[in-house]
Amino acid sequence: MNQHYELHKKCKYRGLSPVNRHVNNPSTNTNRPRSCRALLRDSDGRSPLARRNDLPLQGKHIIVTAPRTYSQKLAAKLINAGARPLVVPAVQITELAPEDLTQMRSTISDLVAQRTSVTHIAFTSRNGIFAFLDQLCAFLGGEAAGCEWLRLSGIRLCALGADGDVLTEKGLMVHVSPPEASTLGLVRELATRGEARGAKVLCPVPLVTGGLVEPPVVPRFLQALQDAGAESLRLPAYLTTLGCSPEEVSLERRALQEGLVAAVAFSSTAEAQGLLQVMGGAAAFADVVTRHRVLLAAHGPYTAEGVRNVTGGLAVGAVSRSFSTFD
Repeated sequence: MNQHYELHKKCKYRGLSPVNRHVNNPSTNTNRPRSCRALLRDSDGRSPLARRNDLPLQGKHIIVTAPRTYSQKLAAKLINAGARPLVVPAVQITELAPEDLTQMRSTISDLVAQRTSVTHIAFTSRNGIFAFLDQLCAFLGGEAAGCEWLRLSGIRLCALGADGDVLTEKGLMVHVSPPEASTLGLVRELATRGEARGAKVLCPVPLVTGGLVEPPVVPRFLQALQDAGAESLRLPAYLTTLGCSPEEVSLERRALQEGLVAAVAFSSTAEAQGLLQVMGGAAAFADVVTRHRVLLAAHGPYTAEGVRNVTGGLAVGAVSRSFSTFD
């Protein structure tokens, strides 16, 4: 009786359902967790003590095409589900070349000197936040000075989903974060709040070069702002280029060709462009995907649409519902 009472108290303290009197009887408990701790789950929704047979993606090779700045987050979640990710960084995200920084430095100089003004800065990626803050802080002589100026500027900061954590970690407020963590979701949120019409929105976005064609996401975003009554100011803030060469991913390409890959996971349209370049072109990729029934997965419907367009209409069989996390 005392043992049952103590176990009942422990479960209640942890917020778990109380156990019954048969908790220690294996014959009546074969399908129940063996302890209170077995009911706990990690951030991916699985028990940290799960057996390999309980992992939903056990042993499946999945190509991850995200750049270095994102791939480790997605790969870690895949590993926790039992998968064996093959990292093929189809694009890379880097700072602008010195000759391409002129516009951003000039824009920041004009903002600080109040020669020009904006009502909002719309960050559409973590990379845009880092790139803009880096140049602002360099111009003002340090991180503290840069963040303090932005904090007191009266400019309303917009960010998508978890990207806003970069700002809050610097002590900055995210004024607009749309329920749908997408560029069009941001425009809808601004319109719903009554902040779109008459706004002057600075948009730090990527400069896409190196054989890649700019996906429609950014032009569509800028046009949507215009249609909502805002003035959109495009600001190239960082560089998106091809992330690897065919020679660097020869083993991964062979695995795909031999039918050893279960799925390919894209987090942007540009990654689909880059992957086709290093995997032998659109026709070769389509042949392998069709022949081996490789699942194509996309992070959100806009990426899914881009992947279909880039690959010539290949089906995207898995599309994430939340844009703000890889969960």
